[in-house]
Amino acid sequence: MISNGKKAVLHVARAGLGMTEDEYRALLSSVGAESSNDLTRQTFDALMVRLEELGFKSKSGKPLRRRPVNSAGAGRAALMKKLEAQRLDMDLPWAYVDGIARQMFKIERVEWCDEVQLKKIVAALVYRKSRR
Repeated sequence: MISNGKKAVLHVARAGLGMTEDEYRALLSSVGAESSNDLTRQTFDALMVRLEELGFKSKSGKPLRRRPVNSAGAGRAALMKKLEAQRLDMDLPWAYVDGIARQMFKIERVEWCDEVQLKKIVAALVYRKSRR
């Protein structure tokens, strides 16, 4: 759960960008949350990246995120390739891998997972393969 200060930043960003309630809820659901109470530090960081991409800029000068979130990082790309290879090797559809992300992290699509979450999904598929 994130602090009330971070929740306030989200609501300021929403107002500053002129987002409707539906747009805000869709943005929250894109990181696997129904409300700001459901956000973790990682999902807050991902949400702030998306808000910054939409044009939000903090006026306080303080960093809003703990560390930069690099969604196109080399490590993340390598993990996605590994997931693809595992999926093909076990003859599984992407829907199965998305289901793992949904069950483990309450994130609808594996593409929205960060590197730590992707590593755990890779480990889950390795475990599944060893059991069969």
